[in-house]
Amino acid sequence: MRRSLFLGLLAGVFGLASCHGTPAVSTAVVCTTTTSTTSTTSSTSSCTDPVTGISVTIAPATISLNVTTSSAFQAAVSGGTNTIITWQVNKITHGNSTVGTIDSSGNYIAPAVLPSPATVNVTAVSYEDPNVSATATVTILPPPTVTISPTSWTLTAGVANTKTFTATVTGAATTNADWEVNGILGGNDTFGKIDFAGVYTTPLTPPLGSIVTVTAVSHDFPTVSASATVTISGYSTSSLQGPFAFSMSGRTASGAFFRAGSFVADGAGHLTGGLEDINDASGPTAIPISFVGTYTIAADGRGAMQFNDGRTPSNFNFVLVNNNQLQIIGFDTAGTATGQANLQDLSAFSASALNGTHVFDFTGVDNSSNPLSQIGEFTTDGQSKILGGLLDINDNGAPSPASITGGSYAVTSSTNGRGTATIVTSVGSLQFNFYIVSRGSTKFVGMDATQRVAGVSAQQNPNATFDLTSLTGNYAFLLAGSGAGGSMATAGSFSADGGGNLAGGALDENVSGTPNTNVVFSGSYTVAATGRGTASFSGGRTYVFYLGQTGNAVFQETDSNHPNIASDGLFTQQQSAAFSLASIQGNYAIGISGLSGSSAQVIAGQLNADGAGSVPSGAIDINTAGTLTPGETISGTYAASSSPERGTLALNLLNPLVQTRTFAVYVVSSTQVFVVGTDTGSLAAGALFRQF
Repeated sequence: MRRSLFLGLLAGVFGLASCHGTPAVSTAVVCTTTTSTTSTTSSTSSCTDPVTGISVTIAPATISLNVTTSSAFQAAVSGGTNTIITWQVNKITHGNSTVGTIDSSGNYIAPAVLPSPATVNVTAVSYEDPNVSATATVTILPPPTVTISPTSWTLTAGVANTKTFTATVTGAATTNADWEVNGILGGNDTFGKIDFAGVYTTPLTPPLGSIVTVTAVSHDFPTVSASATVTISGYSTSSLQGPFAFSMSGRTASGAFFRAGSFVADGAGHLTGGLEDINDASGPTAIPISFVGTYTIAADGRGAMQFNDGRTPSNFNFVLVNNNQLQIIGFDTAGTATGQANLQDLSAFSASALNGTHVFDFTGVDNSSNPLSQIGEFTTDGQSKILGGLLDINDNGAPSPASITGGSYAVTSSTNGRGTATIVTSVGSLQFNFYIVSRGSTKFVGMDATQRVAGVSAQQNPNATFDLTSLTGNYAFLLAGSGAGGSMATAGSFSADGGGNLAGGALDENVSGTPNTNVVFSGSYTVAATGRGTASFSGGRTYVFYLGQTGNAVFQETDSNHPNIASDGLFTQQQSAAFSLASIQGNYAIGISGLSGSSAQVIAGQLNADGAGSVPSGAIDINTAGTLTPGETISGTYAASSSPERGTLALNLLNPLVQTRTFAVYVVSSTQVFVVGTDTGSLAAGALFRQF
């Protein structure tokens, strides 16, 4: 009774049709094998017991498999009352890691290591008559091999630059290969893309490190692959592609000017769809100016472009940081200009791009041509209304707070992202035109005849609440300005404790060519619920700031240490407070403006830093009050200083005369470094931006 109950349970588990007692055992079994001639996978092997009439058939009868791959075997039992199959590999039930394993459903997995001999037997055994079995032969093959050609290549960046790689897959079921770039199937915009045929297209700009890996992976055997390295050696004309919004300011013989606009770079050296608004000594443009133009880019990212807009300046040099940003300087004899262009997001061209609270920094001149700084924040409803905000004005060194009581705005072009805005303040209404970069990022140009300014706005973190803890950690800052009292530039860093105290501060300032270097300070700060705050540095320096996106703020000097000078800028959280040589490594774009003697000077260019204190190479373009010096070759060194958060940089200008320019440097992150000139008789402030 117990035996019958056990077999009944077994039948329930394994799906037996029926079972009658102990399996029959035959003493004479003669097997015959039949093999299909159509294909190996449809071949069968069978064995029939002439005594019991039980027959077992297995398919396929022969097969070849690479190590670690699998195949499903099918088996059938006829002539008996029990259809259960027991599976064996080389007479081992379910096999093992040496010869391969097979489960109760007939799924066989080849071993990871080629066995010796390289042929094994997979057997289906009748449970009812264990002497009856059918055997298949499995030939275990080594892993397939993949080769790639070429194994290395060098290309410049840009969508026009491609290379076809070929892959040969041997020993797999198919010769198909899947293509990856840096482990990403098909690649991406950062590292470049590769199609199913092995055609690799470089990214618009080189990735950090400038080397990517192209890999061909056996489609049938994903653990087997071959790789090639691609060095992205620099930029090309096709590195600049897409719609860009720009803002810039400068000075010609007629006076200061301010511009904002947009253009489309086609990747082939042409600028199309240009639109700009200008406010200069003759007043603001009544309608936007349409233009086209041209551009070129060298391998180091330095380039030249021309706006065919009939305005001055119309020739510009620039340095490409990446496919999202370029630093611009005016480059004709009419005067100087400096600015930045950023890739636009076309999907953001609507009123909702200015939804919420936005922090802004506008700089320019008043109706007496005195330098003017306006920083603050405004809040919008995301549709057309400006609901309110705060404003701090520094006019020729005289600071005054104000409030924003309302206003309106509208997006007037869904093609260029252009719009108009009226900001109503407690001291009067201000008119602006703007160009959207992305949702929450906009470039502005003032359109008042009496206050000519340009600048940017960025959305404050939505639903953010602010207090003293909003300022915690290490921050680097950069300010610049001018006025009747001269011109100045300041860079430095400090640590905020989240409780209103500043420590570990160091700064370098330069006023009209007189540097004051490595000034150590401490201080205090306040933060209101709106994100507006104040800071006091020892030595009598005071500032107002507005917190924007996490770790960033706009910054304005409010003290009388530098009378009749309006100075503003930004501070941003540092990844690390301590300066080290390894903090500056790779290729960097340079964007600097200031003075050489009493003449305005702007610089754009590129340098390479080795991460160990040396600048082996570089080149810069210089415009000194309309005197143009293109392609100045540079080299240099950089080092730590007595203040742990501060470094120094010395650049040797090699052509036409050897001269050295020195700077204090404060590292924001691996991709950005603030610099301020420390030479007597000249002034400079700006940043290094990591290219690759």
